Amino acid sequence: MYLLSRVLCALGRLGMEKGYIPEPRWDPFPVLTALVWGLVLWLFEYHRATLQPSLQSSMTYLYEDSNVWHDVSDFLVFNKRRPAK
Repeated sequence: MYLLSRVLCALGRLGMEKGYIPEPRWDPFPVLTALVWGLVLWLFEYHRATLQPSLQSSMTYLYEDSNVWHDVSDFLVFNKRRPAK
């Protein structure tokens, strides 16, 4: 995602330098990143299987596993409990 947004912004700058597109009045990068993250959140919520497995696990950790609090070790170490033996 990071590289895609940077490449798109670079292509936009190139297009402005060549005169193909007009120069925007404001920086479009924050809007582009907000749209990309919005799409990621939507896909995670409604079409999780379409996301890359590492992105799925990161999003699961951030938005589901981090909602559960056991004790201070969750904050300091890792907040996903291992199954009891």
